Amino acid sequence: MKTVILAAGGHAVVLAETLRAAKTRVAGFTDANPQRRGTTVEGLKVLGGDEFLAELEPSATRLVNGLGTTGDTGPRRRLFETWRERGFRFPPVVAASAVVAPSASLGAGCQVLTRAVVHPRAVVGENAVVNTAAVIEHDAVVGAHAFVSPGAVVCGGARIGARAFIGAGAVVLPGVTVGEGARLGAGAVATRDVRPGVTAVGVPAKES
Repeated sequence: MKTVILAAGGHAVVLAETLRAAKTRVAGFTDANPQRRGTTVEGLKVLGGDEFLAELEPSATRLVNGLGTTGDTGPRRRLFETWRERGFRFPPVVAASAVVAPSASLGAGCQVLTRAVVHPRAVVGENAVVNTAAVIEHDAVVGAHAFVSPGAVVCGGARIGARAFIGAGAVVLPGVTVGEGARLGAGAVATRDVRPGVTAVGVPAKES
């Protein structure tokens, strides 16, 4: 079974190291930028772009979504859905130093990275990211394609909607909902629900 990482930027490099630490053999990266093709990134080759993936056999290839984000989760979602619809599988990626409770639920293609914690009965949806040292407390839900940035804390029973973005060091208090496609700024504290599609910043977080 061949493992290929989609994209070759910073987030992809973190995933490559995470996989190699777990003794998973990574064939290389793909990237949409033609200038990167044929180059080497952290010892792994950029194999090509969409044309390379189109030649692979989905039943013999596992894909990892290496596209990061600074707030817009749409490109990550589209990349995941494009290749899943073509029959490729995206297994969850869990760092060796992460802690995931046995009763937690991890969706296809989700990523739980270095020193992150996912506590009992929490749910991490497909293609969602729980980044470095982030915490998803008991009974919390992180929706599909959402991105929880480094050091963020999603408290017990909180809900992060699909495609939402939680900035670095942000806190979502117990039972609070961050709506679909919303963005919570770095260091913000959500003390009450954030409406879908809006941006909220500050302590306490207010819609901007």
